[in-house]
Amino acid sequence: MNSLPLNKKIVQYTDQIYQNKLDYDVIFILDQKPNVKKMFGHSFILKVRSFYFKTVFQCTNKNYELVKNCYQFTFPEYSFEIFDTILKIIYGKEINVSTMDSEFLLNLLEASDRFKLFDKVDYLQSYLIEVRSSWIYDNIFKLIPTAFENDNFHQLKSFVIDLICKDTKWFLSLKQFNDLPENQLIKFLQINDLSIEEFHVWNAVLSWSFKRNADLNEKKVIQWSDKEIDRFKTTLKPFIPFIRFFQISSVKYWDYIHEFDKVLPEGLVNEILEYYFKSSLPVNYSLLPLRNVRMIDSDIISSEQAEIISLWIGNKNPEKLMGLEWDFKFNLLYSTRKYGYSIKKFHEYCDNKGATIVLVKTEITDEIIGGYNPISWGNDSNIESVDSPRYLPDDDELMDMEENNNTSNNDSYAFLFFFNKNGKNKMGKINSSDISYFIHNCNDCGPCFGTTDLWITPKEAHSDEHNIAYQPLSNFGYHRKDCYDIELREEPGGFQIVDYEVFQVVHV
Repeated sequence: MNSLPLNKKIVQYTDQIYQNKLDYDVIFILDQKPNVKKMFGHSFILKVRSFYFKTVFQCTNKNYELVKNCYQFTFPEYSFEIFDTILKIIYGKEINVSTMDSEFLLNLLEASDRFKLFDKVDYLQSYLIEVRSSWIYDNIFKLIPTAFENDNFHQLKSFVIDLICKDTKWFLSLKQFNDLPENQLIKFLQINDLSIEEFHVWNAVLSWSFKRNADLNEKKVIQWSDKEIDRFKTTLKPFIPFIRFFQISSVKYWDYIHEFDKVLPEGLVNEILEYYFKSSLPVNYSLLPLRNVRMIDSDIISSEQAEIISLWIGNKNPEKLMGLEWDFKFNLLYSTRKYGYSIKKFHEYCDNKGATIVLVKTEITDEIIGGYNPISWGNDSNIESVDSPRYLPDDDELMDMEENNNTSNNDSYAFLFFFNKNGKNKMGKINSSDISYFIHNCNDCGPCFGTTDLWITPKEAHSDEHNIAYQPLSNFGYHRKDCYDIELREEPGGFQIVDYEVFQVVHV
């Protein structure tokens, strides 16, 4: 066949029409003085190829002029290059997005939405996310107006919000945060999945507000005049309904908020105090849900049990401090539900990830046991030294393990724990004088604590070395108290694992 397929012929003809300025009946005035430019078009193609122009030409309330029998549109907000690309799309010309600058593509996306080129809107969102994700990360504040304020950009919005939620501390640390417009800051405050506790959110709003009241000294609030208090209160007012004050502990309230009581609504302060001291639910203010930082993606434990573990990691007493902010969040690294009982997969996904918790569901109903490892999993050749950070390298608080051999109380912070159906929760720390015993790092074993205290899928040679009755099962576990001050089970010995999960521990 020598002839082109019909669709290519059509594209060829429309391309010729686009290039041909004869018989045009549409004039576009673009850009702003002194760079004003003209472009030309054909109404019969615009009507067919763009729902926007079809609607405009049919509308009695015209937003164009008739000049010498031509429709004249003025678009000062668009450069010649952007509008030229829009017309090429409408006329069916092929465009190569790989050669285009990322910011140009973002502007093209917004223009495509304006002119209702819906297939291009979806395509450009997908392309930016899949190919230019690093640019989005580095320029997230350029994306926020587009993502937050246009419901048609649902892909981009989800991606941007996901970036913010995965590392909210990073997002708040960016200097552009304080330049957010008020409406966009409110949209940020409405996100449930922020990976940070609420007092950090309050501090961010304070910082934003002080930038707009630069003459006020935040360290001398008690010296502010009534006029200054009212001014700052006006700045804060739009955000008050979206800050989850009742999810901030009394300790954090005292540390970060109480000195600013004067700039909060008096009724709000009273209801917060009643909530702390009388457990009275708020009447005039909404009890907003917890941020999802207090959630854990686990099929083994509940969020309440995760909070207990978070307090144990921070060396705090759960009996006194439940309901406060979490110091840590937990990112799922490995699960037998996803990857099966694979030692190789465990090391692939869990090695060199910093501090972790291991959760084990045994064959006994409602029995959950586990352990906290303050350094990375690995193998005998790459095990971290006691100088390794307990948490992720991007955490500002890189906390060293103790360098001496005295492991009483808090030194290694490694511990084992159990939860059972009677609501009995117990934690036990390492008791050995040799810190190297708190975990057993080996490429041929799953996560193992102590010499025999909690071993998940150990290899046979290690079991024989410690007189363990080895079971050649992929879901074999073993417990015998040795290095830790806790009996995890009523009877020592082997057990079968129903599921186990490993979570990365991240300071929030």
